[in-house]
Amino acid sequence: MLMRVYFLAAPPRISQKPTPLSSSRFPRSASARKRAVTLATSAAMADGTAPVVLVTGAGGRTGQIVYMKLKERSDQFIARGLVRTAESKEKIGGADDVFVGDIRNAESIVPAVQGIDALIILTSAVPKMKPGFDPSKGERPEFYFEDGSYPEQVDWVGQKNQIDAARAVGVKQIVLVGSMGGTDINHPLNNIGNGKILIWKRKAEQYLADSGIPYTIIRAGGLQDKDGGVRELLVGKDDELLKTETRTIARPDVAEVCIQALQYEEAKFKAFDLASKPEGTGTPTTDFKALFSQVTTRF
Repeated sequence: MLMRVYFLAAPPRISQKPTPLSSSRFPRSASARKRAVTLATSAAMADGTAPVVLVTGAGGRTGQIVYMKLKERSDQFIARGLVRTAESKEKIGGADDVFVGDIRNAESIVPAVQGIDALIILTSAVPKMKPGFDPSKGERPEFYFEDGSYPEQVDWVGQKNQIDAARAVGVKQIVLVGSMGGTDINHPLNNIGNGKILIWKRKAEQYLADSGIPYTIIRAGGLQDKDGGVRELLVGKDDELLKTETRTIARPDVAEVCIQALQYEEAKFKAFDLASKPEGTGTPTTDFKALFSQVTTRF
């Protein structure tokens, strides 16, 4: 039986009035659009330029959505991406604003963080399936991590390097995408490849929370490759959502929450679980200020 594995990946003060979203899935009224145009966005720097936002893991399935959304909103943000290989850079367009670096090597990511205002971390260790798996025989797949790419090296050392580099350049906010399940040391994800991935993710989250940098920690549920903007989003704490039937979320919705977190004071110094109701139930989320206001947990 095939086992599906889910990996649960500031600019200067921003007005609490959200700027209009470019996607038609998040409609805004004409008055809201006019207000956003006439009001100077607090995301803008003192010299009038938009804040520079670096997305790490920009070659990943969720990371590239965040990167592309930022590019679409060039009036609000200056997008920058970090990927691990030249091949990944070409996959997302090969633009000059995409840097190639290895988060496990602190020096290699220095060029990417120079001059940034915000950082969105979407890097994660990814296991590989051992060869020889035959689902027709009722076998269960086995996974492993390549040498040098274990969660300790990627999700702990790599994320710590990113946080340190961002702090060194005076970054104003860090958004970190993690995973639900971290409260359970015996969670099945920790057994994959003996990597203890949720343990190392949790350690990086704690390091960020202790850093003094304004942060938003998003612990996503099971990631789905579905359209975003069509579901009611849910926030929770301490893995409470894992005990319900609403334990998944579309990647574009995670990406949208990452970007919206840069626009509201209500999102700063907070950590929360994130999932969604099934499509067709509830009301699609458009009021992100209200969503963040539901969160009361700092970690």
